[in-house]
Amino acid sequence: MNRKWAVADGKSEALLYGGVALGVLAGAAISTYVWRQRVRSALEKSPLDKADKMIESCERKLEHIEKMMRDLQSKADS
Repeated sequence: MNRKWAVADGKSEALLYGGVALGVLAGAAISTYVWRQRVRSALEKSPLDKADKMIESCERKLEHIEKMMRDLQSKADS
């Protein structure tokens, strides 16, 4: 009887480890695919496009900082 359970436990362990291994491989494959897509899209952009994106990002951050400063000043004045 114990031997029967030992065989069943061995099979379930093998299935568990096999499932974990497949999950790790699938995750690595998906991660690699996404990374390659991001690199490919980054390489296809011209330097001017990259610079425009950086400038837009900086302008958004600056607008946010200016808004926060105005909010702080209005709170200090009231």
